[in-house]
Parts: sequence; C-alpha cells; structure tokens
Amino acid sequence: MGLRMMIVEDNFLTREMFKDMLDILGHQVVAEAEDLAGALAAYQKYKPDGLTIDLSLPKEDGLTILKALCKADPKVRAIIVSGNSQARIREQALQAGAMELLPKPIELDSLREVLGKVFPNENHV
Repeated sequence: MGLRMMIVEDNFLTREMFKDMLDILGHQVVAEAEDLAGALAAYQKYKPDGLTIDLSLPKEDGLTILKALCKADPKVRAIIVSGNSQARIREQALQAGAMELLPKPIELDSLREVLGKVFPNENHV
C-alpha cells in the first residue's frame, strides 16, 4: 500500500477530488480536517505519512496550521496547496516547514510530481 495521507481543506469537493487523485496514485487518505483544532487532533490520532494543507482557510491560514503541526512533530511532511504560486508564497511555505508547494488548480501530474519530490522512495503510480 502507498502513503497514508491527511487532507486539511475546508472545501468538500476539493477534499473529494484530492481523495480520488491520491487513490489513483496508490495512496490512502486516512484523515481530513478543516481547521487547526481538527488538524492537530487528526494528526495525533492517525499519524499520517504526509499531508496537504490549503493555504487559504476560513479560521486559520494554512501556514499557522503547518507551524503548529511542525511544533507538535518536527518530522511532519506537509505540502501547502495554494492558488497563488508566486515565489514569495512558496518561500513563506518552505520557511514555515512545508516540503513543497502544490499549485491550484490541482492536476494529477503536478500532484504526482510534488509527491515524488516529498516522498522520493514511494511509488506514485
């Protein structure tokens, strides 16, 4: 079996699309969250191999959630997802602890490429 992934995303349809794409790539979504409290609880409970975090969320932004997760587990392997792929945003995400930035709209090939960078020893069908 592939990676055990967690999705932090407030949009239901985007979460479902992510689940479908990760499934196609041979990975399993073990947890979902929409905010900081949910992300921390789900991460502690399910201990996923990696996660995706949307940058723009209604309560807390993705960087705040990422920083909290990195504080809880310095080995967290997170990918920030953003419609804004400017160099400044990418730099902020990496400084906050992200392994990579995945641009929106999300495409299967770009997801495969980013997963390959973050998890080079895994097969991403």
